[in-house]
This record gives sequence, C-alpha cells and structure tokens, in this order.
Amino acid sequence: MKKLLFTFSLTLLSSLSMAQEALSLGQCLQMGIERNLNLKTYEGNVLKGKHNISENRARLLPQINIGAAFNDNFTPPVSVTDGTAYGKPYNVTKTLQYNSSASIQLQMPLYSQTALTALNISKTLDQLNSLSYNKAKEDLIVQISKMYYLAQNTEEQIGIIKDNIKRLEELRDITQAFHDNDMALSVDVKRVNVNLENLSVQYDNAKAMLTQQYNMLKYVIDYPADKTIAVEKANIEQTDMAALTGLNENLSELQLLRKQQTLAEQQKKLAKDGYLPTLALTGNWTYAAFTDKFSNWFHSGESNHWYKSNGIGLTLRIPVFDGFEKRSKIRKAQVDIDNAKLSYENAMKGMQTQYANAVNDLANNQRNFSKQRDNYLLAEDVYKVTSDRYREGIASMTEVLQDEMSMSDAQNNYLTAHFNYQVSNLTLLKLTGQLEKLLK
Repeated sequence: MKKLLFTFSLTLLSSLSMAQEALSLGQCLQMGIERNLNLKTYEGNVLKGKHNISENRARLLPQINIGAAFNDNFTPPVSVTDGTAYGKPYNVTKTLQYNSSASIQLQMPLYSQTALTALNISKTLDQLNSLSYNKAKEDLIVQISKMYYLAQNTEEQIGIIKDNIKRLEELRDITQAFHDNDMALSVDVKRVNVNLENLSVQYDNAKAMLTQQYNMLKYVIDYPADKTIAVEKANIEQTDMAALTGLNENLSELQLLRKQQTLAEQQKKLAKDGYLPTLALTGNWTYAAFTDKFSNWFHSGESNHWYKSNGIGLTLRIPVFDGFEKRSKIRKAQVDIDNAKLSYENAMKGMQTQYANAVNDLANNQRNFSKQRDNYLLAEDVYKVTSDRYREGIASMTEVLQDEMSMSDAQNNYLTAHFNYQVSNLTLLKLTGQLEKLLK
C-alpha cells in the first residue's frame, strides 16, 4: 500500500512538473504560427488564390458541352413561306408536335487578351494573398513576443516582491523583538506591518495580472485553456540582438504596397484590352429527330430517323462603341495606380523614420537599462547596510523604510527599463527583417 501511494505521489508530481514546464519564446511562436485561428484565415485566402488561378486558366482551355432535349409542342407552330414554286401564293407548313435532339458543342478561345490579362491578375492576387499571410505572420510574431516579454517581466516582478516580503518579515520579527525588550516603539511595528500589507496587495495584483497575461497568450497561440502555462526566466545575456543593417526594403508590408501598384497597372491593362477583338473556334455535332405522333418513335421511318448536323466555325468579336465605359475604367485605374505609388512612398518614408527612431530608442533603452540595473543593485546594498545598522541599533526604522521604498522604486524602474529594451530590440528585428531569429 505504501509503495502504491509513493508511486502515485511521484506520478502526480511528475504530471504537475510537466504541466508547468516553462515554454521558450521560440516554442510559443511556433505554436502561434501553427495554431493561431486568425492566421489560418490568411492561409485559407492563399489556398483560395490558387483555385482562382485555376479558374481563370480554365477560360483559355476548350469548353465541351453535351446536351439533349425532348419537346412536346401541344400547339405546333406554323410557318408561312412563298408558295410560288408549288403553284400557289403561300405555302403553309405545320411543325411536327414532337422533336428530340442530342448534341456536342465545342468552344475554344483562339485569341482573348482579356482572358490572358485576367489570368495575370489572378496570379498577382495570389501573390498578394501570400504577402498578406507573411505580414500577418510577422505581426503575430511581434504580438506574441511582446506578450511573452510582458509575462517574463511580471514573473520577475512577483519574484522581487516575494524577496521584499521575506526581508520585511525578518525586519518585523526583529522590530517585534526590540519592542518586547523596550528597544522599539509599537508604531515601528505598525509601520513594518503597513509596508508588509502593501507588498501583499502588490503581490496579489501582480499574480492576477500574470493570470490575465497567460490567458491572453494561451488564446493567441491556441493553447488549451484548461492547462497551465509558464515562460522561461528572462536572461539579458540570451537576447537575440538586432543587427543594424538598415531598413529592409523587402519587408512584407512594403512588398504588399508594390504588388498593389502592379495590380492597379494590370487593372488598367484589362480595361484597355476591352478594345481588342476576340477570336474563338466553335464546333457542333448534332443529331435531331421529329415525329407527329408519340407512338411513331417506336417504328422505323422518316419521321423518327435521326438526322445528323455537324459543323465547325470561327467567331470574331470586335468592340466598336460601349458608351465610353472602358475609357472611364482606364481613367479610374490610373487614379488607383497614382494612389498606390503615393501609398508606397509614404510607407517607405514612414518606415525609414521608424527605423531611425528605433535605433535611437534601442541605444537609449540600452543605456537606461544598464543604469537602472546598477541603481537597483546599489539600492539593494544600501538597504542591506541600513537594515544591518538597524539590527545593531544604530539606524532608525524611518531610515530602513525609506531605503526599502527607494529599493522598491529602483526595482520597478529596472523591470520597466528591461521591458522597454526588449521591445525596442524587437522593433528593430522587425524593421530589419530578422524576426526569424526569435523562432530558434
């Protein structure tokens, strides 16, 4: 029985440890790329674009149709023709009541510039879908990375608060001992307890915030909501620094704008192609039969004999006048081309500015992080010295609590600086086209 309980305990502990295994940033990014529901819609659009190409390519291939028909004319139509050949003014011919037919029709475009341009447009749209997917993927990587850094920051904040609580609990015990021996005032004990209570509130708030952050992260990467998740401890030494190689002009966002300009130019060409003629090959293989009585279908004779009619031909279509519709389409397409050029130029200048600012932010945040880390370590040392002096009865409680507050401020500044440093580096990774580094 004891052995069974021991085995069960080990299994339970093992399960808990596995459930709480810390995920790396690369693992979270990979999950997001594979599972994110919004990104999957972009994947669907890419697949849809492939089908659209096939649809437009089909318009350049032969079209073959098989048809069959049977008609019962309850009141057969009558045709009146010139009857001179028959020695009378008019010849009245009554159509037989029943007729049937079977046919095969062929239509094959020989020349249709409109169809060729439409095919090229579908290929451009397919490329736009792929670029949209890549842009959405890049945006998702940035989103997940920021959420990951924020969770790391909150985890580190919780760890610092726990350490501060432990320090203050030791200080409270010492102060209580001093008070019991008439070496400290009761108000000093109350001051420590007030600070402990404040830290407890900060701890609870940080834990609640971390829970929300993990819930959002699980949603974005489509991680099971009923399972726990954790991130690796932040390590500045393992940060994948962005190489300052300048703005990458092949970013998906810029490629999208260039491709939209190409699309606008193709739309203009499509409108111009409307002035060109089209030529198609047509073919027809038809068999038809006619009778005046339904029962005659079942015996031989002229009335139910199948008559063959085959033919092949060319169909030429030359546009002459459309009420200036194509002219309006061409002018509208030119406006789209001009707007696409302006959008690209504006985006390029804007991203160049973003890159310059990001380089400046990274340098500034790097300096700030280094300084705040030094201040944090210095504040810890000052607090340690002051608390030791308090234990020796040299420093006052007011001095200890002031240095504890200064240390707390330095810790928060350090965490904020660390997060800003990570985000500014992330921005440069995106602008320089180096986001793939994070997937390792």
